[in-house]
Amino acid sequence: MRVSLKWLRDYVDVSLPPAEIARRLTMAGVEVVGVEEIGATWQSIYVGQVVRLSPHPNADRLQLVEVEYGQATTKTVVTGARNLSEGDKVAFAVVGARLIDGHSAERREVVLKPAKLRGIVSEGMVCSELELGLSEEHAGIMVLDPEAVVGQPLVEELGDAILDVEVTPNQGYCLSMLGVAREVAALTGERVREPAIGYVPVGPPADELVSVDIAAPDLCPRYSALVIRGVKVGQSPRWLRERLESVGQRPINNIVDVTNYVMLETNGARRMASASPPSTGSSAPSALRCSSSPTARAPSPSRA
Repeated sequence: MRVSLKWLRDYVDVSLPPAEIARRLTMAGVEVVGVEEIGATWQSIYVGQVVRLSPHPNADRLQLVEVEYGQATTKTVVTGARNLSEGDKVAFAVVGARLIDGHSAERREVVLKPAKLRGIVSEGMVCSELELGLSEEHAGIMVLDPEAVVGQPLVEELGDAILDVEVTPNQGYCLSMLGVAREVAALTGERVREPAIGYVPVGPPADELVSVDIAAPDLCPRYSALVIRGVKVGQSPRWLRERLESVGQRPINNIVDVTNYVMLETNGARRMASASPPSTGSSAPSALRCSSSPTARAPSPSRA
C-alpha cells in the first residue's frame, strides 16, 4: 500500500519527518519497507508565472516565454510547447536545476545548462511532468493550480513523501488512507478527521429508476445502488489525478477515478455502471446484475 503523506494530512495532522512516521508505524507493527520523497531533488525549481508569450523570430515551431518567479527580474525561456497562456502558473527551473531528460529513452537526470536555440538564449526551463519525475506525460508544459504562490519553491507546492506499507493479512484496515491515518493518530496523539459524506437526495427514489439483481447472495449479501443523472465523462481535475498517481493508480476518467479515490480513501469497493433506459412503453426500472462484490455504501446521492 502506497501512502501519500500529503493526502494523509487531510485526515490527521502530521508534523514529524517522514522517516520518523515510518519508524513509529514499523515499531507498532505496521511495517514501512520504503520511503520515497517526491521533490527531494527539486533545488532551483520554483513556481513561476507566464508574463508574456511571443513568437521566436527565427523558428516557426518555437516560442519565447517570459517568466516571473519571485525575483527582481524575469527570465526568457525558449520552448516548443503550445499549451501555455499568459497568466499560467508553471514549474520554472533555473540554470543548475536537476531534471529528468525528457528526450532520452532511459530515465536519467541531467543538470540544466544555458542553451542558445536559433539565436535566442534560453535562461531556464518551463517543465513537463516527465521532466520533474512526476509521470510519463511530456506532451506539454505542466500548468499548476492558479492559487500557487509565485516564487515559492516547487517542493512546497507539489512535494510529497510516499510510504510503502507492507500490509499483513490481519491489517486489512491499513489498505486505506483512513486506516493508516488512524494508526498515525494513535502513535502521535492527534485526532482523525473523518471525511464528510452527507448529501441531500433529489428527484424520484432510486428504486423507481434502477433495480439490483444479486446473482450470488452467498458471496454478496447486500449491494447498494444509486442513480446519478447528468454525468459527463471527462478528465478528472488535476488534484484528483495527482493523488491517484502518487499512490500508483493511473487516472482514466472522472467516473473511474472517483470510484478508485473513494476505494483508496475508505477501503470500500465502488463500481460505476451505465444504467440503460427501459424499453419504450415499459415502466420497469433499469436492471443491474451483480455477481459478487463486497458490501458497499455509496458516497453520493442515492436519488437522481
